[in-house]
Amino acid sequence: MAGTIGYHIVISGYGLWLPGDQRGSWSAKWDEELGLIEPHMLHPGDPVRMRMAEERMQRPPVRLNAAMTDAVVDTLAQCAAESEWSIVAAGIMPTHSHLLLTYTERPIDRTIKWMKDRLTKAVHERTSHTGPVWCKGKWRSFIFAEEIFDSTREYIEQHNVRRGMGPRPYAFVRWNWLP
Repeated sequence: MAGTIGYHIVISGYGLWLPGDQRGSWSAKWDEELGLIEPHMLHPGDPVRMRMAEERMQRPPVRLNAAMTDAVVDTLAQCAAESEWSIVAAGIMPTHSHLLLTYTERPIDRTIKWMKDRLTKAVHERTSHTGPVWCKGKWRSFIFAEEIFDSTREYIEQHNVRRGMGPRPYAFVRWNWLP
């Protein structure tokens, strides 16, 4: 997308933020008056949709443990080292991960899929986990302005601070990058 300087990406652990979740969900919804509401709009909780989503789950929800987190951190470092883009901020929590990436010429959705595939493979190779690691899809936003880029970086760094890790706990993060 023209003018893009970066992306805020969120990937969630399998089964941890389902459609109908009380926190809201990023999925398409049918509204009686409006028709189909565009995907990627936050919708309020719906206990029926939540129950239906839970019933479709074939495996238990995934929370990253220490070994899984190590595999994710190491693989993100490899992905960044092999790419023309940089990771400017990263927050890797047991339930979800936030990434702030610089602009790439590659389609961002393909880039995210490539990363998720690599992360899943690493978790499978380095731990006893065999099922899905991440939910289908992803949440991503395009960033066009430096002030939004900086506030997104601060938002992600605050996730790390709240977990007692300091704002930039990962060596692969290029925190001083300017768009």
